[in-house]
Amino acid sequence: MTSALSQILVASGEHAEEGGHAIVNELPFEPIWFGVIALGAFAALLLLLMVFRNSLALDPHTDSHGADASGTRTH
Repeated sequence: MTSALSQILVASGEHAEEGGHAIVNELPFEPIWFGVIALGAFAALLLLLMVFRNSLALDPHTDSHGADASGTRTH
């Protein structure tokens, strides 16, 4: 017993062998350009990441240990 899907696949293969045209979706441009565009997009995202690299919101009047400019603790 064969399934309907296998019969369709076999029939489509026979149809292509007889000189019929198989359904082919054409790409809008050469395949290399998909990689070039992806590489450019990833490079742009990396640049965006690097732009905000040291932008942690810190209080400009305290250092990283909680002491203000005079050296006294604020907490």
